[in-house]
Amino acid sequence: MSFYSDENVKTRYLDPRVYVPAVNGGGRVTYELDASEAAYLPNMRLTNIGVTTDTLGGYNKQLGALSIIKNIRLLDGKVVLSQVNDFRFHRGFVNVNKPNSVCEAVTSYLECSALGFTTNGQSRKVDREAEVRNADINGPDNVANATNLAWLDLREVFPMLNAVSHLPTSVFENLRLEVELDTTQVNQIVLNSAHSITSVRPILCVDVLENPNVVDKLNASLQGASWLEVEHDQFQIPQSTNNGGAGDQLLVQNVNVKLNGFNNKHLERLLMVKAIAPSLEASGGIVKGLGMYSSQACFRQEIQYRVNGRNILPALETKGNNRRLAQIVDTFGNCASYIGSNQYGSDNSAELNDARNLLGQLDYMGCYIGEYINDLQIVYQRTGLQDATLKRPTTDRLTVHCYGETRKVLQLQPNGQYRIAYAQ
Repeated sequence: MSFYSDENVKTRYLDPRVYVPAVNGGGRVTYELDASEAAYLPNMRLTNIGVTTDTLGGYNKQLGALSIIKNIRLLDGKVVLSQVNDFRFHRGFVNVNKPNSVCEAVTSYLECSALGFTTNGQSRKVDREAEVRNADINGPDNVANATNLAWLDLREVFPMLNAVSHLPTSVFENLRLEVELDTTQVNQIVLNSAHSITSVRPILCVDVLENPNVVDKLNASLQGASWLEVEHDQFQIPQSTNNGGAGDQLLVQNVNVKLNGFNNKHLERLLMVKAIAPSLEASGGIVKGLGMYSSQACFRQEIQYRVNGRNILPALETKGNNRRLAQIVDTFGNCASYIGSNQYGSDNSAELNDARNLLGQLDYMGCYIGEYINDLQIVYQRTGLQDATLKRPTTDRLTVHCYGETRKVLQLQPNGQYRIAYAQ
């Protein structure tokens, strides 16, 4: 059915019902969707995302202007329909989980990021050659030199929106979008932590169905839905005894943890982002490479996923950099990359601009689980190296953010009520 060709759809631009600006710190924004509309289409867009700064400067290279989003959720009254906690570490992977050409020519402009690399014709080095969109001291309404702002399709954030044809207000009576904002300077929203940062008021764009006859026909086919919700858990890889001292040379460190966040849920794909302390991704307040939302490469890494007492992988053997990358690509699809993106300690300065800072910043780990979880255990191993540099991920403490896809179902009841539950 074509909604747009017969004028059944109108676009609404919604200002926040609540907006607390984030000024070098936390803020929040809430949108309430009018229940007088017959139905909302799931292609919701959050626009005008970004900041103004006291000096012209770049956004976080991996996340762009989306780095101001800390947590985001879609609700119906008190019922959480879909949400992503610790949004930025997950979004960092989503942004590179695309072909390089898409990152360079499409999403970098939509998000104000600086992903997508190509070869410089003069230096013959790999670099970001396309335009980089910066935050500015001027507001978004400044015609001469307005700040650059981002656009986010919420279907990329809330998988539930991909599973339903529409959201009828007769069923979802109190739809609300809540976004927690963060412009804390040390959280690397922009590339210089000395800059003062103020969020711009975002705008929510929604398409509404005004014709009740069309909505009634759609309601007749809306019996339920199923989707993969992204949920979060985390664990620590502790700092080694000497943290890069001579005693750490080739010292094997083992970590064995249980993740309880996915218990009693059907888990599909699992992604792990290994984050180091933010201060180690900056020098003199200037962000190095992709910054703190990247995933660190370590030396001679091995991993095993034990699900309900059984090993998922044939052996504890993922030492090869290309082997880990292949496992991520096989599980999640195309990923943009560059020379040395998941390597530790190599020297690619002859082939890559800013090679030292970009080295080993895209080393994601994960695999397909596909089972109901009673017990999930992660067995991780890395080998330490003597390292006197400030950033030494082979021995320093890492926080591992784990994002798992859990299967959820929406069941509509004959009385017009609904129930959201985990699939068994």
